[in-house]
Amino acid sequence: MDGISGRYFEDCNEAEQVARCPTDFSGGYAAYALDPGNADRLWTLSHQLNSAVTH
Repeated sequence: MDGISGRYFEDCNEAEQVARCPTDFSGGYAAYALDPGNADRLWTLSHQLNSAVTH
């Protein structure tokens, strides 16, 4: 796995992107899970929430 980053795996295989959320928990990942804008917003929100708790 050396050098592999930013991917989702399940059952020892790379997961496939799904268009809709499976109702039977059959796996896969949604496109928004790899969206850099979502990652930035999550990082910012996490930082704000942690700062509020520690101060």
